[in-house]
Amino acid sequence: METAVEYLRQHRKEHLNWTIELCRIPSISTQEQHKADVRKAVEMTRDLCAKSGLKAEIHDTARHPLVYAEWCGAGPGAPTFLAYGHVDVQPTGDLKLWDAGPFDPTIKGDWLVCRGSADDKGQVLLYVRAAAAWLATEKKLPINLKLLIEGEEEIGSPNLPKFVQDHKALLKCDGILISDTGMHEDGLPTITYGTRGLAYKEVILHGPKFNLHSGTHGGPVTNPANALAQLIASFHDAAGRVNIPGFYDDVVDLTPQERKAAAALPMDERKYAEELGVPGFSGEKGYTVTELRAMRPTLDVNGIYGGYMDKGANTIIPATAGAKVSMRLVPNQRGDDIGAKFEKAVRERVPKTVRCEILDHSCADAYVTPLHWSAMKAAARALREAFDREPVFIREGGSLPILPMFERHLGAKCLMLGFASPSCNAHGPNEKAYLPDLDRGAEAVARLFAHLAT
Repeated sequence: METAVEYLRQHRKEHLNWTIELCRIPSISTQEQHKADVRKAVEMTRDLCAKSGLKAEIHDTARHPLVYAEWCGAGPGAPTFLAYGHVDVQPTGDLKLWDAGPFDPTIKGDWLVCRGSADDKGQVLLYVRAAAAWLATEKKLPINLKLLIEGEEEIGSPNLPKFVQDHKALLKCDGILISDTGMHEDGLPTITYGTRGLAYKEVILHGPKFNLHSGTHGGPVTNPANALAQLIASFHDAAGRVNIPGFYDDVVDLTPQERKAAAALPMDERKYAEELGVPGFSGEKGYTVTELRAMRPTLDVNGIYGGYMDKGANTIIPATAGAKVSMRLVPNQRGDDIGAKFEKAVRERVPKTVRCEILDHSCADAYVTPLHWSAMKAAARALREAFDREPVFIREGGSLPILPMFERHLGAKCLMLGFASPSCNAHGPNEKAYLPDLDRGAEAVARLFAHLAT
């Protein structure tokens, strides 16, 4: 293990170049004009896997391809782990907000600035780097390793479930390793043991068949925007709790141990508020900011539209008004169940003088990895050795639908080791990765391979 770690240190510049060259490829999966770039990124990933000593091949799907690679020569009794990641990226957004081209990787001090540096090209290559170090120094890995690296994560992995279902035997493993999450703070090794689920709906209220003069028709005609405002106002009570009947029926209260661990995490609420540009915090009463961010369910309006939105005045009663609403869910809450309860409440509250249309955008269940799992303990040891600090255990406020999907199809639990900086600005301008943490992350993964074997 120490020989492999030393190899990583000696080949840091070479491996940094791997990341830089992969990040040069504008593999934006949601844009059709970059379809060839997504394939190019997948092909380069395959080539890096092969160069490192792994058997690698590309599999086509209905849209973008993926890479499957493996080294399975660890011998009888050795565990098998599947590492998952992706090499597609988000669109660039407003180029004026970038200090340099999104696909012109720039090193500023200890930071690599470019799209994909943190999410997820820099992180997924940690497994390739660690495998390369073991195979170059020991000619073998202590575990059987499989890699599944796709090109559709940023569009919701629409073809991944079918691929996993169709290739159960190929992907059979004892656990799944994922580095697509973040660190609680730079330099602090972090294990994410849970993510929230998601139910995402769009409510559209239809009133008159076209916009009406508000002076002539205002009064007797129900204004869809007014009705929508009243509906949205009903979604929370005075204590900040979600006001949907049955919403909390299956919520499991936080254990004293979980609350103690959350309280121990570094959190400067004043600094956090300043970074976000908000004067203070609200939310469900009785819970801390840390708990509200990741460990309690929520309901948020993501957008409101309808009526006259341009400059100046136009006194109308709009024909339609709508809102997009997302609900983040915690373990035991099911996305389909909460979605149904939300729809029922909405239809009961909307006045009969407008027509209600509800669209379903996405649904995912929450996920929690047991803290007592032996692989979790191996990961904590590997992180402690690589960073010389005790790791922290957190739950992530976002959603990763692939986690319950993997467990459902492969019967394997997921271990999430994130090395992205909390200030990485993934999906935004000037996305960046903190290189010292990426390098220590590669060392942690190399050590993890050894500890998983025992």
